[in-house]
Amino acid sequence: MRRLQKRVRDLEDEIGRLQDTNDRLSEAVAEVAVNATEREPALA
Repeated sequence: MRRLQKRVRDLEDEIGRLQDTNDRLSEAVAEVAVNATEREPALA
């Protein structure tokens, strides 16, 4: 039973790390999208 509880805690910790990574990546994508719309249009 203790091994199972430790495994659950380890998986919960991993979920937290993955959520943090996902949040950072989402912020980066949003920033890139904003920057892309703020650029001057290319000269034709």
